[in-house]
Formats: sequence, structure tokens, C-alpha cells
Amino acid sequence: VRVRVHQAQFRGAVLPAYENRCAICSLKESQLLDAAHIVADTDEGGEPVIPNGVSLCTIHHRAYDQDLVGISPDRQVHVSRRLLAEEDGPMLELLKGFHGREILLPVRRTQRPDPERLALRFERFVGASS
Repeated sequence: VRVRVHQAQFRGAVLPAYENRCAICSLKESQLLDAAHIVADTDEGGEPVIPNGVSLCTIHHRAYDQDLVGISPDRQVHVSRRLLAEEDGPMLELLKGFHGREILLPVRRTQRPDPERLALRFERFVGASS
């Protein structure tokens, strides 16, 4: 039960910081948005604070968690080489179209993703996609 409360509070803080939009695709359907941890809450540095979170739609959250999509410290979206090389219809083409774009950022600087946490997480993405 405590984990659910923590997740609800984290979501309740992160999503409004991103104006209830996916940071990658701008989707604004709140029922399809999640608060994704940059550094997992089970890891050191994984506190449930806004700079450790990104508002992502469920598809982008799943891709981020599976290291199919990464966000570099300079806030650029990176799609894994494997996905970039695949051809699998319009949904994948749409996902690949975000490669190289900057994520949407909270207006308040204090709520923006922590570059150090992004760097740690991006190392995992790079390792998984090589």
C-alpha cells in the first residue's frame, strides 16, 4: 500500500510540472500518462522528486524502461539502433520520428530533469543498445 501512495504522490507532482503532457510526444490524455523515474526508486539517487521524474505516455514509458528509448543529459531523445533499423508499421515510424528531438521541459527550472541522473540512466541505455 505504501508503494501505491508513493507512486500516486510522485505522479501527482511530476505530471503537472510537465503540464500533463508526455515529454516526448506531447500527448495530453491524463489516463495515458505516467511519471517515469529517471533513476529507479530502488537505486541510490532514486528519490521520488520531480527532478528524478519525466512525464511519459505509457508507450514511451515502457520503451524508456526497456532501454528502447533513452534521454541524454542534454535532454535529447534517442531511439535504440535496433528500433531505428526495424520496419514495423506506422507506430514504430512515429516513435522513430522523435529520435534527436529535445523533450518538453517544465517551465520551472527547479522541476527540470536532473542532468546527472539523466547521465546515469543514459549510460544504461547506451550499454543496452550497443
